[in-house]
Amino acid sequence: LLLSCPLRKKGISNVEVFNDMMNKGGTTMGTTKARILVIDDEAIVHESCNRILTEEGYSIDSAYTGQEGFSKIEEGSYDLVITDLKMPGISGMEALKKIKDDNPDIGIIMVTGYSTAETAVEAMKLGAFDYLPKPFTPDELITVVTKALEKKKVLLETKHLESAYQDATKAISSSLNLNEVLDLIVKSVVNLLGVKGCGVNLLDDTRKRLETRVACGLSDNYLAKGPIEADKSITEAIEGKTVFIKDVSGDNRVQYPGEAQNEGIVSILSIPIKAKDQVIGVLRVYTGEACDFTSREMDLINKLAEQAGIAVINAKLYQGIKEDLESLKKELPPHLKDRLTEK
Repeated sequence: LLLSCPLRKKGISNVEVFNDMMNKGGTTMGTTKARILVIDDEAIVHESCNRILTEEGYSIDSAYTGQEGFSKIEEGSYDLVITDLKMPGISGMEALKKIKDDNPDIGIIMVTGYSTAETAVEAMKLGAFDYLPKPFTPDELITVVTKALEKKKVLLETKHLESAYQDATKAISSSLNLNEVLDLIVKSVVNLLGVKGCGVNLLDDTRKRLETRVACGLSDNYLAKGPIEADKSITEAIEGKTVFIKDVSGDNRVQYPGEAQNEGIVSILSIPIKAKDQVIGVLRVYTGEACDFTSREMDLINKLAEQAGIAVINAKLYQGIKEDLESLKKELPPHLKDRLTEK
């Protein structure tokens, strides 16, 4: 479920490795129905959970002891475990601790006929997603399972985005080629968030126009729509503000609304790119349908915009060093110039 960067191979840069993963989609998150394991020593609990949850489209397995539950988890992959608190042999609390230690991504719901506030708090501290007292109704079970799976999804998405950002940062830091780094950033946004497109526009020397340095997911026709005027194209972003336009068709801050609609763009997120606290351009994210970005997604995009600013600074420093070196070579005596060239 996580995007992980393979060990760097000899002769292959981190950027090349990361680009290969981006081109392949970057994530293995699927849409298959959730698998749930029920651990309980009462047959009636298994019958009830199986009947209720199967009707909701879930795949259900059963284990009558904690040890049997451990064996099933080792053999298969489960999204959620529903376990009783009191069972012969290994207790539900012991089962909870071991499952979370061995499989931290599995969601766990505790059920018991001996519900107390103390045991509920202890279960939550050990990593349980929720606590359900017996007897429970079908609606109560469905509600708790739905909430637990949603919480698991959010946690996995957060973990996935954090891991992906770290991988992108490694690749970005391995290159001084500005276009290569910016291209990797826009590909990361498109592939990780599933948006329509992304582009990096940098201010020209006059700071009156934005020049598109790299783009992903946008057609040549759209990119050639005309000059992007800094005072006509979502100007608040140039002033240092993050701007989200949910519907490009009815917003006069968009310079080319007709062209955007023809491209299939519905929303635009524009984030300032800064270098030493000065806005030098914008990172723009384009969606093909009306949507809102979560706080986790916004955090990732903002971090990648920061990386874009750092990349510009590094590229300018590198170019300055190259120019200084070339000037130095011209001033050196021929024999020293040859030695410097050899090195």
